[in-house]
Amino acid sequence: MLLRHANQFHNCQLVELPNQEYDFSLIRHFLFDTAEALRFEMLTRSSYQPLAQLATKIRGELRYHTLHANTWIKQLGNATPESISRLQKSLEYALPFALGIFESSPNEKELIDAEIFEGEEALQQKWLAKIESIIFQTNLQLPDLKLIQPVMGGRKGKHSEHLQPLLDEMSEVFNIDPNAEW
Repeated sequence: MLLRHANQFHNCQLVELPNQEYDFSLIRHFLFDTAEALRFEMLTRSSYQPLAQLATKIRGELRYHTLHANTWIKQLGNATPESISRLQKSLEYALPFALGIFESSPNEKELIDAEIFEGEEALQQKWLAKIESIIFQTNLQLPDLKLIQPVMGGRKGKHSEHLQPLLDEMSEVFNIDPNAEW
C-alpha cells in the first residue's frame, strides 16, 4: 500500500480532504460513516459468504461510529445559531464530495447479478433516507441533491491535490527504510 501513487487508489475524494474545523470533520464523519454502515449492512446479505460473515463483524463497529456522529449532529444542529450555521456551511461544502461515495465501479453489474452487492444506486437511496431522517431532527436543511454536481472520479484513480501529500505523510516513516522489518 505504501508504495502506490495517488492515482492507484480507488477511494472517494471526500476522505482525502484536509481536516478543517470540527464542524467539517463532524459532517464528513456523519456522511461517510452513514454510507459505510449501510454498505456493510447490505454486504451481510451477500451471496459470497466470507464477505457476508466479515461484513457482519465490521457492522458492529460501525454502529458506534454512526451513533457518535448522529448524536453530535442532533446536538449541534439544534444548539446555537453559530453551530447551526457552521454545520450548514460544512454540509453544503461536503455534500458534492459525499455523493462521490456512490460512484459505480466498472464491475458493478457483475456484482449485482451475482448477488454479491446490491449496487451503489441502492446504497445511495438508503443513505439519503438515513441522512434525511437525522437532519430532519435538526435545524439544518439538506440541499436539493438535483442541484448538486457530484465529485466523481475517485474509483477511476482521479483524486484531489490533497491525496498525494496525505499518502506521503502516512508513509514517511516507512520510506526512511523500506526494507526494514516491522
